[in-house]
Amino acid sequence: MKRNNVLIIAILMLLSFAGCIKETDTIVEQPTVELVLPFPCDTLYYGETFTFELFITDNTGLGNISMDMHHNFGHHDHGSHESCSMDPVKDAINPYTDSWIFSLPTEKKEYTFSTEIELPEFDSDSGYFDTGDYHFHLYVTDDEGYQTFTTLDVKVLQK
Repeated sequence: MKRNNVLIIAILMLLSFAGCIKETDTIVEQPTVELVLPFPCDTLYYGETFTFELFITDNTGLGNISMDMHHNFGHHDHGSHESCSMDPVKDAINPYTDSWIFSLPTEKKEYTFSTEIELPEFDSDSGYFDTGDYHFHLYVTDDEGYQTFTTLDVKVLQK
């Protein structure tokens, strides 16, 4: 009989704990990102500065942006985004890569993020960077840790 009572109490405790778990819709909780500049499939040029701009909204507050740029000479894919006309597949010889992290104002629920980025023409050790298809990975995180990922495809050429 004692064993049944212990089992009943354990089941009741488990049910009461399960009732305290708050379910959240992570789609609603994650930030939304609208790419403003550059436009998908734009051509950027080494040795020139361009404006990178996003419009970000969130239901609680903002956190940070982490982004990187790398080549897409093999035509790999990172999910759904606008695809561009690409050069033929080629091997990378001296591809350009870089990454950036920016803090966002946590008190804001809407924010236009804008920064200037210069793509260097060459690396003093290895020479001019490869031209062709590149893309940006963009991770936007809110103040609660929810994250949105998107990509932006561009072409990079020598001026």
